Amino acid sequence: SRIGECDIFVACAAVADYRCDGVSDQKIKKSQDSLELSLVRNPDILRQVATSKSPPYTVGFAAETERVAEQADEKRRSKSVDMIAANLVGGDLGGFGSDVNALTVLWDEGEVKLPMMKKMQLAQELVSLIAREYHEKN
Repeated sequence: SRIGECDIFVACAAVADYRCDGVSDQKIKKSQDSLELSLVRNPDILRQVATSKSPPYTVGFAAETERVAEQADEKRRSKSVDMIAANLVGGDLGGFGSDVNALTVLWDEGEVKLPMMKKMQLAQELVSLIAREYHEKN
């Protein structure tokens, strides 16, 4: 509701892609060996912001298991996002559950690979890059 007041929108929280189609009013008893759930797609908040009437400079994230730059750039283009920061997940180093990570950051005019470093330092590097690219574009 306040997106019109923003110059930069960083979608730093991962919203689940899907949710349960329905919610049971009561506890589902354990009566079978398996249970099937029906899922429906959640709204894509980042895409909605990036394609709004007067969008702010939008930054998204992509956690990828292969072809990091290629997959992330496809996501950036399909959602009309200005910049995307992607990392490899599922490897031995960095990512979830680690104090270090590395990023590949992509935008229309370029790409930067931020090497493996402490996450706080990586965040500072990313914020500086976002600010620089925002000011160059505006």
